[in-house]
This record gives sequence, structure tokens and C-alpha cells, in this order.
Amino acid sequence: MLAYREQAATLVAPLAGKQPDEILDLLTAPPNPALGDIALPCFALAKQAGQNPKDLAARIADELGAAEPFSRVAAMGPYVNFTVDPARLTGEVIAQARDPEHAYGQTDEGKGRTVVIDYSAPNIAKPLAVHHVRSTLIGAALVRLYRLLGYTVEGVNHLGDWGTNFGQLMVSYKRREAQHPGRSVDIHDLLAMYVRFHQQAESEDELNEQAQGWFSRLEQGDPEAVRLWEMFREESLRSFQKLYDRFGISFEHYIGESFYNDKMQATIDRLRDKGLAEESEGALVVKLDEEGMPPCLLRKRDGSTLYATRDLAAAEYRWQRWHFHKCLYVVGNQQELHFRQVFRVLEKMGHDWARRCEHVKFGMLSFGPGVFEDEGAPSGRRVTGSTRRGRIVFLQEVLDRAVAKARQIILDNAREDDVRENADALAEWVGVGAVVFGELAQRRTKDAVFTWDKALNLQGDSGPYLQYTHARLCSVLRRFGEDLPSQVDCSPLGTPLEIEVAKALARWPDHLARAKAENEPSILSDYLLALAAEFNRFFTDKARHRIIGEDRALTLARLALVDAVRRVLATGLGLLGIHAPEKM
Repeated sequence: MLAYREQAATLVAPLAGKQPDEILDLLTAPPNPALGDIALPCFALAKQAGQNPKDLAARIADELGAAEPFSRVAAMGPYVNFTVDPARLTGEVIAQARDPEHAYGQTDEGKGRTVVIDYSAPNIAKPLAVHHVRSTLIGAALVRLYRLLGYTVEGVNHLGDWGTNFGQLMVSYKRREAQHPGRSVDIHDLLAMYVRFHQQAESEDELNEQAQGWFSRLEQGDPEAVRLWEMFREESLRSFQKLYDRFGISFEHYIGESFYNDKMQATIDRLRDKGLAEESEGALVVKLDEEGMPPCLLRKRDGSTLYATRDLAAAEYRWQRWHFHKCLYVVGNQQELHFRQVFRVLEKMGHDWARRCEHVKFGMLSFGPGVFEDEGAPSGRRVTGSTRRGRIVFLQEVLDRAVAKARQIILDNAREDDVRENADALAEWVGVGAVVFGELAQRRTKDAVFTWDKALNLQGDSGPYLQYTHARLCSVLRRFGEDLPSQVDCSPLGTPLEIEVAKALARWPDHLARAKAENEPSILSDYLLALAAEFNRFFTDKARHRIIGEDRALTLARLALVDAVRRVLATGLGLLGIHAPEKM
């Protein structure tokens, strides 16, 4: 409805003595669809003009009458309700959705603007686990969404590839190498070594000192330490990419913490020059007392830097390189204070662009009963993961289980030979799609509980349901047996269910705009479920809505409606990172 809301705002603006953008911000949807498609509450306008809201609403409605593209403009109390001409809406929205040149909802609002999105950011030497999935999938969906809206997007994987944990790995690796010289290592070996180090360090105090020594050698550029670090990093990236490929994700940049080692001192020097950095109990901090926050710690007493130091240097680097319109950090709720501190320090440094930085936070993931069989947790207890204890659910395992379940369901229910023959590829799309939708269907700020039943859900309001709806739409178009003309007269459409499907399609640009404004992929998920439900009500009412019939004009119009819904579903699923199969 975005285009019609804009037209309503343009009509009302001169009558209210306002700019169209000011009116647009006031427009909403009536509580009852029977009242109209767009509502203008007149409370704020009337207060500013010193008028009664009901009187103002009546005057606006009387002066507008039935101005195009609205078939009716009527006042109801302090509201002005606009009803879009159904025939006009249906024809326009179907034509826009079927435009072969542009995806419906695609805009150029972001032309000339760059958005940097920092997401996924796993730690090197540890396999991708299920707790990485939230940042990864939310970030990837935002990358696709901003691109659809015309922005240049720089996706950055801010790898955790620096720190004392690498010294710990080197100690553990050297012990393993002494027992098994020349044996290669994979990502799971690296995790096992990390866990083993912490187990052994509980009884061998000297191990932590050895680990610190190895990390110091790494910081000083010791060839052996650098060789091991590069080996750990390269093996990790190979492992990560296998899973990113399954999600259809690629990054423009892998720029980890190590990249900023030679840039942090310049940032610290700028903070000193501005009188912001000061010593406190041997550490270097930026005090944020006036902001009601604890100090931002830049350097510990032992001289080591911290995440804040790297993030400050990273933000300055990103601004210098891209002069971004926005810089989004897709990181969990637990880091809210950290980013508040970092952004405020950037502001105190005089960086006006700090206000363009935004923490796109998401809820914490915990694990329900039975996920870790050795926990012995009482019913209902939730636990968090612990890499040091080896308590981790590998993301690959989640995807493999979902795909195996999908494959069995496909084989049990396939009606066509080519579906059975392509069961492996289809199962990958459906299984991975179920995991993706399960993550992106909930508000990102809410905490989530991982259970196997929930992760492997292929029923109900799920990714597979949307994929099946898309496949059903494709089947209808195949049954027609002809190429559908690019231009179709949709005037034969006019039943209430047909109009409701068209109105659902008209709401797609609004949901894209909201999802971008809130950086919230679940808005797209909710919309796709609503669109599929609206279409399925139309589709299953075969007595009144036979799609392919004797009336060719009506058949073509209904097929155009089918095609429009198919295209929007495919676009929406694609934004979420879910494949839209043509057969299931």
C-alpha cells in the first residue's frame, strides 16, 4: 500500500498545510478492513490548527471526495478513511509484481549509499556452532534486503582471529605434534585441542604461562608462531565456507581482529591527543561517567588491548574506506553495553558519523532439556553452551539432521518420478530452509531456546510450508500449458478473495520498508506467511475460484494473480536465504 499511502499524503498535505512526508508519517491502517485501506487520524493536525479533530476529518473528506486513485474518502469520527479502487489496485499491483525488469518492491532509495554490515564473526579454530546461526542468518538477510533497496552493501566477517586463546592452541598443538608428528589437523581437532588445554590447565598451572609466552611470540612476529596461527586460520576458513555455501552466503570481506593490530595505537594516540584517554589503576580508559556508563577499557595493566580498542580502530577504518551511510553490527544482546560505550567514545572523538553506527542486537540462545544428553538437567532447565567444556551443538549436525528428515518426507510423499530422482537436492533446500525460517520467523531481540524438535520443524508455519506453496503455484502455471502473456487484462478479477490477495500483494513494499527501518527480517517472514495463507484461501475455494476454466479472459487474469504471488514468494524466500523449488 506504500504507493497509495504516498498518494493519500500528497492529496491531504495542501489541505492540512503540511508537507507530504509529514502526512505520510501519520497514516495507518483502519482497525477494520471494511472501513477502508488507509486511515488518517486527525488528532495531531487538529491540535496544531486549534480545531476539533472530527470537524477537521469531515472537512478533509468533503474536499477530497473520491479523488483518484481512491473510490471512496470518508470521515468517521476523527479519522479520514481512504478506500483504494479495487479494480485499479488489482491491475496495478499484478502488473508491478510481474514486471520482468525489476523485482517487485525493488527501489533505488539507496543509490550512492553504502551500508557496512558486520555479521557472523566466528572465532577461529572452533567449528561453526548453532549459536553462530543467529548473527549469520540475520546479517545475511539484511545484506540482501538493503541490496534490493538499492544500497551498496559491504558484508564484513569480523573474525575472532587474535588473542591468548591462540597461545593456548599452540601449547596443545605442540604436545599433540610431539606424540603424532606430521599428522594433519582439521577444525574438530582444533576444538579438541582447545578443550584439552583447559582440562589440563586445571592441574598444570604452568600451561597458562606457556600459552602467554606463545601468544607473545605471535605478537612479535615469531615465524613458528605465525606459521601455526596461519594454519589454524586457513583450516578454519575452509570449514566455515562449507557451511556458508549451504546457506548461500558469501562475504565481501574477511577482516578479523588481527587486521587492526597495527591500527590500534593510532586510535589510542588520537584519544590521548583529545584528552579522552587516561590512566586508571594502571589501565588506560575513557571515562563515561557523564553518560552513566562504566569506563571504556582500552588497554589493561599488562599492556594488552581489548575488544573495544579493536572496534574503535575498526570503525575508523571502515569510515575512512567506505564513508558509510550506516554501519550495522549484528551481535547479541550481551554486547549492548560494549557498543554503547564504543559509539559514545567515537562521538567524543568528534566523529559525527558515529551516529550512523547501529547495534543490531539479538536475543540469547540457550538449550532445552535433552540437547546435551550428559547434562542430567531436570525437566525444563535451560543451559548455555560452553566451548571449553566441549558442550556445543555443531551447525553442520543441525543442517544434516534437518536434511535427512526432509529427504525421508519427500521420498514418502513424492508423486512424480523427477521429484524422487532429485530428492537429495530438494531435501537440502527444504531442510536448510526449515532451519533458516525457524531462526528468521521470530523477533530477533527475543531470547531463543534450541531443541531438536523445534530446529527440525517442517510442519505448520514453516519454511517448507512456504516452499510447498511456491511449488503449488508453479504447478498451476505448468498445467496451463502455455506461456502466460506479459501483459494481462486483470479487470475480470473482482471477488472478495481475489481483491484480498491483491491487497496482500500491495502490502509487500510496506513490509520491505519496515523490515529495513527496524533491521528486522521477521517482518518479511510474517508477511510471507500471511500472503501464503491469503492465497491458499483463494486457491482452495475451487467452487468459486476455478483458476483454469472455459472463460479465457478470467483464466488469464487468475493465472496472472497466481504468477504475481509466486514471484513475490520467490523474492521473499530469496531475501531470507531460502530456495524456492518449482516442484515438491
